[in-house]
Amino acid sequence: MDCKEVMSCVFNINMKEIELYKFLVEKEEMRVEEIAKAFKKDRSTIQRSLKKLMDCMLVERKKKIMGKGGYYYTYKAVPPANAKNFIKVCLEDWYKRMANAIENFENDFK
Repeated sequence: MDCKEVMSCVFNINMKEIELYKFLVEKEEMRVEEIAKAFKKDRSTIQRSLKKLMDCMLVERKKKIMGKGGYYYTYKAVPPANAKNFIKVCLEDWYKRMANAIENFENDFK
């Protein structure tokens, strides 16, 4: 199993979303339009993927105020070291819950 498969399993994300995370790791903050253009995808498709990555705490969004009013958002991947630490925490929590379930195994079948 490689790190992409681990990410997919832990965060319930697909390979396209993992590729988006990898792309953003290598970039500075980017707007949705710029990301959509780079991936040759619709803005809405990219927005859905970004939302999922934000829910997993793999991508951060920043609100930027425009000079003449209005605003826009930029997106940036969290550093891989932070993602790795978060994955470790998730796996440790999962292991504890599974170990507890196994300890109660006989009781569940009485």
